Amino acid sequence: GAPGGSLAPAASPEDIRAARRAALLGAIPAMPFGAPATNVTLPAALASRIEGAAAELEGLTPYAEGLVQDGAALSTLDGSWRLLYSNAPEIVSLAKLPLGFQLGEVYQPIDVRAGAFENQALVQHSLGLASGSTRVVATLRPAALGTVNSAGVRNDAGNRVDVDFERIAFTLDQILGYKTDGFLRKVVAPRVEPGSAQPAVDITYLDKDVRITRGGDASLFVLQREESPLPLLLPSARAALRRESSESVVAGAGLGNWSRSVGPRAITGRGA
Repeated sequence: GAPGGSLAPAASPEDIRAARRAALLGAIPAMPFGAPATNVTLPAALASRIEGAAAELEGLTPYAEGLVQDGAALSTLDGSWRLLYSNAPEIVSLAKLPLGFQLGEVYQPIDVRAGAFENQALVQHSLGLASGSTRVVATLRPAALGTVNSAGVRNDAGNRVDVDFERIAFTLDQILGYKTDGFLRKVVAPRVEPGSAQPAVDITYLDKDVRITRGGDASLFVLQREESPLPLLLPSARAALRRESSESVVAGAGLGNWSRSVGPRAITGRGA
């Protein structure tokens, strides 16, 4: 007689993608204060597992070529994203902020039409004495094909965006339960070191829920769509911020000096 049963249908590309996506998200643990996980705050084996799962998902991106010129892809890119995992030095270095502050949630809202985005980080004092936030206000645009980033990776896939950081705004939002209404704020102008490469990121995976990007130093960022509690600044507010700057700092140096920049007196209540 005929053999019993039948072969199961082959998994569709979308089924495989969904399984790989679930494996990646399932591997990333929730961290204290909602901070992104990093290769320093996790055991090495788990960090390696996450990075391997990210690489597998990158191989299944729906937009293998020409992402930055694809209308559907750009529509998908638009909106707010939360950082879940990174091994980038600028994120890893935030594991130990001064004066008892702890990194919380990190968001990246993007307005593709305006060519604008922000890197937003929420910061809390470990004893609940204060909370604050930082915004890195920036612009983005499609990178030219064939450009080479600082990691030596050539933009052949058309998935690279050039970014320019305009201002970093540090704000203490609350002290001892009292709102500051943004009064305790410092704005600095990032500057790129002379001779350094154009800052850029490669969008190596994108769907409606998950995004993976690689920085110019090949560092990894895994993000999931989630609305930021801080709305993207309006163009008028961005313009006002560009006019407001107390000093220039080397790009990437900012948030590590966050609590020092607004001053311990504001947090402890000591001093004039």
